[in-house]
Amino acid sequence: MHKQTLSNLLFILSLTVSEGQTVVAIRGPQFTLNGQPTYTAASGFRSADPNLQGVLLNVRAVQAIFDDANYPNGGSRAHPYPSSLVGDISFDYPGGPWDPERNVREFLAALPEWRRCGVLAITVNLQGGGPSDGNSTRQYLNSGFDPHGALKPAYADRLRRVIEEADRLGMVVIVGFFYSGSNERIAAGPEDRYAKEALRQASLFLKNLPHRNILIEIENEVSAGFSHPIMQPDGILDAVLLAQKTVERQIPVSMSWIRAAMPRDARVDAAMRAADYVMFHTNRKTPDEVHSDIQAMRRWAGDDRPIMINEDGVSTFNLQAAVQEHVGWGYYDQGLGNYHDGFQSPPVSWRIDTLTKWVFFEQAARLTGSPPPPRPVDADATSPVIHTAGLAAGQTLKQPTRIEAVIADRDSRWPIKRVEFFIDNKPYSYELKAPYVLNGQEQWDMRDVTAGKHELRVVAYDQRGPAFSEVCSILDIPFAIER
Repeated sequence: MHKQTLSNLLFILSLTVSEGQTVVAIRGPQFTLNGQPTYTAASGFRSADPNLQGVLLNVRAVQAIFDDANYPNGGSRAHPYPSSLVGDISFDYPGGPWDPERNVREFLAALPEWRRCGVLAITVNLQGGGPSDGNSTRQYLNSGFDPHGALKPAYADRLRRVIEEADRLGMVVIVGFFYSGSNERIAAGPEDRYAKEALRQASLFLKNLPHRNILIEIENEVSAGFSHPIMQPDGILDAVLLAQKTVERQIPVSMSWIRAAMPRDARVDAAMRAADYVMFHTNRKTPDEVHSDIQAMRRWAGDDRPIMINEDGVSTFNLQAAVQEHVGWGYYDQGLGNYHDGFQSPPVSWRIDTLTKWVFFEQAARLTGSPPPPRPVDADATSPVIHTAGLAAGQTLKQPTRIEAVIADRDSRWPIKRVEFFIDNKPYSYELKAPYVLNGQEQWDMRDVTAGKHELRVVAYDQRGPAFSEVCSILDIPFAIER
């Protein structure tokens, strides 16, 4: 039955796919596209930050091919999933039912703008990611595999269309297979036969596509929390080797680690050595911790392959830290399931239509020398209100001055998470606790900013619901320095 299912999928592919034009490859510690290191003049980025050469800036878009097999008996307005964190969860659109086809169509329509901002990679997953309230609610059934590991045709078709459109745009798709909390949807079996069948079918499906703009991420965050032995730290080596054998090394294979410092033994080290490139996550880290984690990962993995963070959060200060280390970085915006905020809580608006999304894409554009996206209007009546003490619009500073962002939190349930300061569009300093003073100085000395006209941008982030759901407000203040 599994062979017949896979044969049917491959026959459908032969009738529907177009030839590929974007080829991702690995040359030492760098990614290349069509033979050229990424973000170089030769690859079309004449003004990119030199530290970006060979990396992949990416967006976590794991719900691009999402569906819930329980719908409408679960995940609908009539039959929502209960959550003590965010209330009832429904995947329905405003004014209409949930529709996986609408979801993928709107995702594909958004990709060209992401690419114009300089984003070169996206992460999708055949088992998605934690929607709405993170991983607190796992009643949904989002899996591209049936219980015996057969790849579902509808998921395969949506994935094919994502890869095809990304190929056309010159983008890379990081294809994840398994997700903790959903891998249990694949049945247990002797010697993990059904999990291995799922891995084999997904790998063979990708191999038989005419596209080579693909990187394989066997699973999101290797840990003992996976139910299948082949997905756990001691078994992931077998998964890597099976995937590499199945794709005949035509597609680079890896997996993402939950952190840089992992419990290690001989098999875990062997899995790291076997991976074609290195991925790990830096959720909830400060910029200094991102620097430290990258250095720790290099000590473990070496510097002979690309290293990439494909999941962090929304702070572009962490993006800046990764770029300074010559490492790719992944934007992860959980969202609120309101068809507006974020990219991981269906129904998702894939447009750059919130200030939180805009800050990332605008910074990606700055780093890559690409045109910035239009700034959306902030219509959130509950987002923080920003005032400044010590600096008014148009003010000229002639001596050290205390400059403080005073934040009014309009939602008492969720605290202010951090305040970030940008000068002339570049990350400058941040504070995690009040008082939110510029550069952490009681009297800002201005020593590292030249005389002349400048603009201070203050961005205040407010946590909403799950740890990775954030909204922000922005205040721009033109000023000058005179010496």
